[in-house]
Amino acid sequence: MKRAEKKMERILIRAGVAPWAEYNALDVITDKIIGNNTGNLLFANSITRLVATADSRVDFISDLMLVKKQIPAQEINENYDRLILPMANAFREDFARKCLKHWTALIRQLTIPVTVTGIGIQLPYEPHLEQPREFDGAARDFIAAVLDHSASVGVRGQITYDYLKGLGFSQIDVTGCPSLALNGPGLPLREKQPLTPESKLCFTGSASNPPDFKKFAVRCTERFPNTYFVPQFIDDLRLMYLGIPHPDTADSRVLHPTNLDHPVFVEDKARFFINLPSMFAFNREMDFNYGTRIHGAIGNILCGVPSLLFPTDARIRELAEYHNIPAIPASAVTPDTDLAALYDQTDFRQVNNGHAERFWHLIDFLNENGIKTIYDDRTGTPARSLYDEKTAATSYAQPVHSMLVRPPEEIARRVDTAVRLQRKEIEDDSRLATQLRDSQRKVIQLQERNKKQDAQIQALKEERKALKTELKATKKPLRRLAWYQRTSTFGIGLARLKKKLRRLLGKEK
Repeated sequence: MKRAEKKMERILIRAGVAPWAEYNALDVITDKIIGNNTGNLLFANSITRLVATADSRVDFISDLMLVKKQIPAQEINENYDRLILPMANAFREDFARKCLKHWTALIRQLTIPVTVTGIGIQLPYEPHLEQPREFDGAARDFIAAVLDHSASVGVRGQITYDYLKGLGFSQIDVTGCPSLALNGPGLPLREKQPLTPESKLCFTGSASNPPDFKKFAVRCTERFPNTYFVPQFIDDLRLMYLGIPHPDTADSRVLHPTNLDHPVFVEDKARFFINLPSMFAFNREMDFNYGTRIHGAIGNILCGVPSLLFPTDARIRELAEYHNIPAIPASAVTPDTDLAALYDQTDFRQVNNGHAERFWHLIDFLNENGIKTIYDDRTGTPARSLYDEKTAATSYAQPVHSMLVRPPEEIARRVDTAVRLQRKEIEDDSRLATQLRDSQRKVIQLQERNKKQDAQIQALKEERKALKTELKATKKPLRRLAWYQRTSTFGIGLARLKKKLRRLLGKEK
């Protein structure tokens, strides 16, 4: 008898790009294939590795594809067995407006299971969950739609858990960020070495960092000159690769590298990573990582690098608390804060405390939602992984350096590309401005039409009111007339009846 073949599970995962895709920096800039933040690569890669078993087929859907409706719900229902959405700080106003509502609309049309993990809320460091927020309705609609297709929702941390509980949901599970599960239940652990001026440091931050923290980072760089700046946002990539000025220049250029003549670019002390293999190869050469970016810390922790996180808000805080990542609030930094002293005082081994338990909790969460993983045998050794096979066969682009350190002919090519790209963006902006003006004109026309209709409606209301008054005025005479008619008819009938009776009684001949 022929053995029955295993069914190939068809999985659709939210990700900007397949982990094994080959692309370059210009693709990232022009096509937004990794979104706006390279941190997205970590949790998308991790979930993909976990669920891409030997008997599965994995495809990907991005937020951009969703918004443009490139994969309609009917096609997903017909071609996939489940949808998995690894997410980040999705509960925030701009994402709720631009993307979350579209995911909700899609999920409502699906007939397949939908699983969400790693979703969180963006709030100040000290959140006040009792306050209503503009995105509450979008968050409530999204979670309700997901729970119609799943057993539970996996959230980043306790703050998001409490937020969703406050919205009335109980099927919520804290699973942290899937990023830290990339390499399984264990984490590499490097012994801490004393920091010296020769130590290699990695700094991950953004232009939105608090001013005092930016000044702190400058002092740290002066003390440790082998500090490398590792940005994560596409605006930073545009600056490094094409020389297009960073849009956020509110602070002095010294406080954050927003111009190409900044020392970190001139001295080739900046790296931008558009894929994980190049990021990890670089991280393994570092002695210490610090900064405000959660996935900057996680990317180094996965490589065994001691990492100190400075959370700026609740989204980073709750992940640091859940995963035991060494952390100090960015707001606690003062002019007297000493990075070397913090390094000496910190036990970087704490991230390993409970990591295995957290990893298996994530696996349990996936299993409870019907998802098979490469770790389902519970040995800690992964089964055959399509992710491992495909990424091993992929040629990945090298880290992006500042264009200033490239050969002259390459600089010329990049400048030409930058000019053409900006010209296209200006044309696109002009086109959008024209469309906006046309839309505004249509709105004005509709408003004018509505005004006329409102006036007509008001006139009809006045006419109706007058008719009601007139009707009311005629009701009394009509009632009187009807009474006269009734009584008159009754009187005539009575007279005829009397006459008939008299005839019968012989009183009338």
